[in-house]
Amino acid sequence: MSLKAAVAAAAAAAAAAGALYAYRSRKRTIVITGGCGNLGVKLATHLLSAGEVNVVLLEHPDYFDESRVPRGAKVVLGDLSDGGGAWKRAIRGADSLVHFSAVNPYPNASWEECAASMSHTFNVFLAAVESRVRRVVFASSNHVMGGYKDLPEITRITPTTPPNCGTFLLNLENQKKSGNAVAYASAKLAGEQLARALACTTDRTSFVVLRIGWCQPGENLPSTLNPAGSPLQYQNKVEGLGESKATDDSIDVNWFTSMWLSNGDFVRYFSAALRARTPPREMVLVNAMSCNSGMRWSLNETEAALGVKAQDNSRK
Repeated sequence: MSLKAAVAAAAAAAAAAGALYAYRSRKRTIVITGGCGNLGVKLATHLLSAGEVNVVLLEHPDYFDESRVPRGAKVVLGDLSDGGGAWKRAIRGADSLVHFSAVNPYPNASWEECAASMSHTFNVFLAAVESRVRRVVFASSNHVMGGYKDLPEITRITPTTPPNCGTFLLNLENQKKSGNAVAYASAKLAGEQLARALACTTDRTSFVVLRIGWCQPGENLPSTLNPAGSPLQYQNKVEGLGESKATDDSIDVNWFTSMWLSNGDFVRYFSAALRARTPPREMVLVNAMSCNSGMRWSLNETEAALGVKAQDNSRK
């Protein structure tokens, strides 16, 4: 090789190394849908605290609250039910996307609301694949498995246990307030199935789905869990219940206490889901609640897939 050729080769190698270094050292962009909601704000605040990523919050104009935006986050407003909306530009160039957005993120969501939530999920997933986003993390719900509450013979609920959508409460007054989660869980299950199908079609975009437990707004203490299974401020207002026979809430209380997901475990799970290795063309599906004593939810698969262990316990 001539001196001139050697110099040219060395220069090309140096340029390639420099480009690779710049790519690896650049700040990744993570897009969070439903970014001004309970979970979106908690995760964005955690991710921004390390100063290593850019965070873009996608939020519907009707739910945007500037006071809730963590310092350093960028906000893009848009209606995710519009599959051709300008919001899709926010996804282009993103490394990862976390999908929380739902028209009503609580178990009393109506079928109409859940149909709209499904549109959000479908449009976001398709846009992520189209834009070649590396990783999509989807917040599903353990209400997809809520039917096992009243089947105590099923002692272990794993990600491969067949779905059993909805969580029916034994206290009918509480169910009127909080709903039975059938529509809500069905929308989440539809999202899971789309993620599974899309994961099989591409090597560029991988999907991690977490069936999350109950992560209450704010401080999220075990002491504020209730037998209705949803925060008081988001329960249906029911009038004229009158006097009714006292109902033993212990089964429902036990179930929701076992569903608890602490703020700390929540951000640990989602941070790990953003970086975990995934099998080629396979969706990763895991349970995501805290390590609550006596619960039937299996976290073995979660620890194996995400490499993280829950640290909190609703009963300690």
